[in-house]
Amino acid sequence: MLLQALKFYLARIAVSLILIFGFGFPFLFFLHEVALPAVLFDDVAIQLTITTVCVFFGFIGYGMVGEQRFFNSLHFLKNVSPQSSADNIKSQHENLLDFTYSSYFLPETGKRYRSLSVLLYADYLLSIGDETPKALNIYVQAFLQSPKDSRFRQPLLTILNHGRELTSEEMDLLLVMVQQKGVHDKALSHYLASLFLKLKKWSGKVELLFLSVLNDQSDLSYEIIQFALPIYLAHKRMDERALQFYLFALNYSVKEKEEIKNYLARSYCEGNLVAFAPKLHSKCAEIFAGLSSSQREEIKKESDENRIAFKLKKIKIFRREDLQDLKRMKLDMGLMVGRMKIIRRGLKWLAQIFLIAGKRIFLHVLEGLIKFGCLSLRAKLISFAVLSVATILILGLNELVLKNQSKSSSQFSSSILSLNPSQKQIKDKVYTVQIAAVISAKQADIMIGRLKKRGVKGLYIAKALQRAGGYWYKIRVGRFPSRDQAIAYANWLVDSKFIKNYFVISLPKN
Repeated sequence: MLLQALKFYLARIAVSLILIFGFGFPFLFFLHEVALPAVLFDDVAIQLTITTVCVFFGFIGYGMVGEQRFFNSLHFLKNVSPQSSADNIKSQHENLLDFTYSSYFLPETGKRYRSLSVLLYADYLLSIGDETPKALNIYVQAFLQSPKDSRFRQPLLTILNHGRELTSEEMDLLLVMVQQKGVHDKALSHYLASLFLKLKKWSGKVELLFLSVLNDQSDLSYEIIQFALPIYLAHKRMDERALQFYLFALNYSVKEKEEIKNYLARSYCEGNLVAFAPKLHSKCAEIFAGLSSSQREEIKKESDENRIAFKLKKIKIFRREDLQDLKRMKLDMGLMVGRMKIIRRGLKWLAQIFLIAGKRIFLHVLEGLIKFGCLSLRAKLISFAVLSVATILILGLNELVLKNQSKSSSQFSSSILSLNPSQKQIKDKVYTVQIAAVISAKQADIMIGRLKKRGVKGLYIAKALQRAGGYWYKIRVGRFPSRDQAIAYANWLVDSKFIKNYFVISLPKN
């Protein structure tokens, strides 16, 4: 898949570069040197347009061409004439399958188109009755993509039943056919069971197949019992599958009947099947009831001892990684609360607290207004007078603070200007402090108005042209005979928290 993705992107990049160097640059050369040789103009917009067009056709257009080619071929192969040459049609199908691996498609898209091609190819091979090895491969692909389609199951069974020795992958395929959800073919199950008995093959999948054949009461049942029973008993199995097999085995004359009954009775006494297999548990109870009293007592005693030993035995079934996976699964299922959920609940709780507090404050304000409305006229006038006096006092104090700041600013400015200008002073230059640069006159006016209210004097705006078009509105303050005086004043502005940053600019003296 990685190789397919690399092919996809490298091909598109290559096509885009070819279009840019093969079409874009020659077009610009023609435009400058042939069409408009005496005209000087900025061609940035033209370059961007050409690059965009080339990249569009390199990426989007290239993919559209590939998809159109694929669907044209697919449409042609859907309408193949019966008189057409089979070899020619099969060759076209092969080419179409190879085409889905080309650089036109990403891995997922190629896989989706390949599925369409395989189903169409398998349908054509069915129509001509092809049973070659290549056809078998196509049938397998079609079956894996559409396992419920019986059209592809039948030719596979016919080909695999030719008497040759099957590989493990082919037997797995047959097992998938048998155990496919919603499909139960007794003939196929019988055939596979006979095949596995002949090969002496045993696995978890084969075990399920044998149980299915025993449930169908096939002619192979006794052979399956003879083959599988020693395996179960050798491993002393008492799981659900083994107990089902033991019950089937009791229907036949086997020499291990007493041992089988002992396993079934022990399972009943231990009670492991009560919750998830009650019918099987009840059948084990019937076997237990049929034993003699001494056998029952012995089995009960043995089961109790095993149960006590199991309780005392410490079993560690989880690793640290397993515990993390279990915790993640519990979070996904909502069985426990994660950190983010706790944080969300906390934020929700805080929002509710603020909402309740806001409601209470609002209600108290309304209640206060209602009580104020119930007061006498004299009380209302006194309250209004007190509120007015308090407002006037607050505004007066604010104005006094602003005047003090303005006074200190002017004093500082005069003290700076009164410094000896002979120290590091350049006769032909003055220095100003630039404190901001904005792109609109309205922003500049708002900033200057705010600073003037706080007592900053000597503010002015310098308008400058931007390279990309438009203007800069540079806000500056003061004109100082030396750089040291400008820096001192700027540092005072920063210390007074009028501004945050600045830089000093030298200007020619007018």
